[in-house]
Order: sequence, then C-alpha cells, then structure tokens
Amino acid sequence: MAVKHSLQDVCKIIGKNHVYLGQIQSALELYKPEPPHHYKRGYIDFLTKCTALRTFGVVLGDIQDLFRKELKVARLLHLDTHSDSPTWYLDGCNLEGRDPNRLLLTGINVGFPVMSGPVQSGLDFGSREPELFESHQMGENLEHVMELYRRQVLKIRRRVEEERPIIRTALNWSNKAFQF
Repeated sequence: MAVKHSLQDVCKIIGKNHVYLGQIQSALELYKPEPPHHYKRGYIDFLTKCTALRTFGVVLGDIQDLFRKELKVARLLHLDTHSDSPTWYLDGCNLEGRDPNRLLLTGINVGFPVMSGPVQSGLDFGSREPELFESHQMGENLEHVMELYRRQVLKIRRRVEEERPIIRTALNWSNKAFQF
C-alpha cells in the first residue's frame, strides 16, 4: 500500500512551507490534492526537483516553460491516455539517477534519448478520442517540440552550472561560520 502524504508531510519532506510550495503549484497549474486525497511520492519528487532548481536561481518562468513543453511532449505521444489520475504526468517522477529516455522534471519515459539523437516520430503510446484536427495540422509536431524542450533544458543547465560553485562556496562558508 502506498504511503499517504498530507501537505504538512510534503512541507517537512521538502523543507519548505506551504506558501512556497503553493507558489510552485499555482505557477505550474498543478492539481492540489485535498483530503481525502493525498500527495503521491512522484508529486513530492517533482516538487523537490522544482525546489532544487529554484535554489540554483532558476526562475519560476523557466521551470514553467520546461514543464509545459514536457506536458506537450507527453500529449503528442498520447501518454495522457494511460491513466485517470489527475496527476498522471507526475506519478512516475523520481529522484533516481538520470535516465536518458526520461524528461527532466516529470521523469516521463518517452522511449528515445531525450537530449540526443533523432526523435522517433511514429511513437504513439495510446489512443484518445479523435480531435477535430490532428496536432500536426495545428502546427505541432514532436520533433519541433523536442527541439524547443532541448533548448530550454540547456538554458536551465547553464544556470545551474553557473550557480553550483557559488552554492558550494556558500556551504563551505556557512559550515565554518556557524560552528560554535
């Protein structure tokens, strides 16, 4: 049986208050479980990733842009048809090592290397109700969205790499400065 986490549990696990987490949830338009529903581990890991990126100085708008691109990729692959869960896009998220076939924030496995190589364009992980127009008729295609996604990941990566030595220095200083 899965562990049920309340918002208070999530705040303790992540180390941030409900206002901070609420800002992320609102900016990303995330489903907010209310009792009797609880937060799943994937949701908590997703918020942990967002908090880590914010700690590295990544602005919420850049996280929001990346998240929207991940959802677009998942929908183009029809991955949204596999679950009735309101958090289907977060349920598989984890903090494990980086899998080259998984999207950065949500951890969704797209079936091909996300950051390199060609996009396998005929992938379709499910079926959904037919829409009036195909997504490619509306100017959306997986290759284009993946290219935009990759650019956004690289932008965020540069920001994290710029901040990493500054955070390391701050941690070293704080370890020395607050030893009483």
